[in-house]
Amino acid sequence: AARARARPRQQAKRCGPAPIGPTTATTGVAQVRLRFSMNMAFKRAMITFLFSLLSSAAGFRLPLGSAAATVSTRAGVSSVSMQAPSSTLEESDIQTLLSGKEYAMDISSITEGSERETYIGQGSGVNKGTGIGKLAAGLQKLVGKFLSWKNLPVYNELWDIIEDDCLGLVKARVPELRPAPTWFSEEAAPHSFASADGMCTGEVAAYKGGRVDWVTTCKFFSKSLGFGNMRIDGWSTRETRAPHMAVHLCIVFNVLFIYVSLPPRANLLLDDEYNDYVYGEPKAGADGKSLNDLYVQCVKDKAFKRYMSKSHVVNAFMVSPTTLLYTIPFNKKNFAKVRDLSIAHVKVWLDMLAEEDGVFLKNIDDKRVQGELLQLDVRTRQFCGRDPDTKNVANILGLETTDKLVRTLWGDPTDPVWSTR
Repeated sequence: AARARARPRQQAKRCGPAPIGPTTATTGVAQVRLRFSMNMAFKRAMITFLFSLLSSAAGFRLPLGSAAATVSTRAGVSSVSMQAPSSTLEESDIQTLLSGKEYAMDISSITEGSERETYIGQGSGVNKGTGIGKLAAGLQKLVGKFLSWKNLPVYNELWDIIEDDCLGLVKARVPELRPAPTWFSEEAAPHSFASADGMCTGEVAAYKGGRVDWVTTCKFFSKSLGFGNMRIDGWSTRETRAPHMAVHLCIVFNVLFIYVSLPPRANLLLDDEYNDYVYGEPKAGADGKSLNDLYVQCVKDKAFKRYMSKSHVVNAFMVSPTTLLYTIPFNKKNFAKVRDLSIAHVKVWLDMLAEEDGVFLKNIDDKRVQGELLQLDVRTRQFCGRDPDTKNVANILGLETTDKLVRTLWGDPTDPVWSTR
């Protein structure tokens, strides 16, 4: 019985599969057909497997910040040529998308005379004939000294909001965040700067990591004019369509000047879903209120006076429907309100960055979406280069320092998107 069972298996080893067909007359033809069918199936499977490997290889790209092939030096900072953060955009795509003159970075494009129309330009005295700049030299020096004594403690408290509260939240929520070099130095550490006369001093620092493409903190205080300005700007990567974040605080005379916003990364005229979700829906980071609720809260607060810029350039960049651009008399109560508003906006921004599905991730890998995000991000970041107050800063710090400062606010000096602007 064992030999009888083994015989068919031995035949199968010699002849291949068992005969298929109703008669033995067709056995040879059937065997040939079966072998041909099996060979073709094997070849198709191998082709499919190899094609999937090639597709995966073609889809792999080095993320921004990875090791790169080409290194060049610009303005004393190593610039690394590398792939875009998304696999859908090559360096050649980026160069083509940003080839237009509207994407050039040049602070000389600021409208002539517009620096005198800003709140700082009008009130700080940085321009002759405005604010304390109207006063005679001796009296101006005396008033500036008094304002410096009065406002420096406020300036330090405002900096605590930027550094301890806002940046502290980002560091706690984005563990990948690391210090980054500035346009002043290759060292990944805060950089201090000063005016030629030493009467205005400041500091700028940069960080990046996770979905934070670039975040900067910056401050300066003028001892001669007695006013101080500071900011934190957070720029999201193209891994998400979450908005950007900006909290700018200033003390001029006895008045707080604030710009707080989450600039959109979509055309709100065409994208109701984005507009409603970002600005209209309740957010946990804002204690269950929407960003629009916070905006209305400020509108109704009599202590908050909405600042209306005379600059068409400034107004063009105020694209968020809930932007807070206000002057507020300084006192402890109003200071607390400004702090709460600043913290709420940073919390909401961080919550949005962490989202893994929904409106921010819709079609995010699409090449067209990536291209639109790239162009919109570059144009949005150009605000600090087009802002009339940049001229006021140049009047205090000089063009060379101002240029490096603005470029640091724009982006990573080792990122070709910014090093080639």
